[in-house]
Amino acid sequence: MGTDAAQRYVIDHLQQRGAVLFTPVTGANDVHLAARGVDDQYVEILITTTTQGAPAVFHMGRFRPRQHLFVVGVVLEDGDPSEAWVLPSGGFARFADAGNLDLDGRDGEPLRQRLAIYRNRWKLITSYAKFRSTLTDPVALQLQLALDAT
Repeated sequence: MGTDAAQRYVIDHLQQRGAVLFTPVTGANDVHLAARGVDDQYVEILITTTTQGAPAVFHMGRFRPRQHLFVVGVVLEDGDPSEAWVLPSGGFARFADAGNLDLDGRDGEPLRQRLAIYRNRWKLITSYAKFRSTLTDPVALQLQLALDAT
């Protein structure tokens, strides 16, 4: 199941929130999906997975962060998706070590707590224009999301 289930999970969540999704054409093999959000902004999406109960590490290897690129890390529990981390590629690169983002393995505060603002945060893709300026700063993003909720 794994990768196909993760992709279906991402597609379902984004479509439920009004995104229009596209599969990239030949030659765009580093992107899994393109999405047009409710704000008519386009973003690209890479999907990676990890398994619940194992070390929560999202492996991306080498990739080039871009402003309109998101890495969606899907946690699989017994092969079924249970949650997703919707990270801007710049934020992923900032917190990853050699292309691997370990949510639990940092000294001090685990990244899972520090990056919790990105957990199941689909609106970062569907309303990209609204959050673009604060995406890579979890503290600023938290403030922006609080203002958005009022």
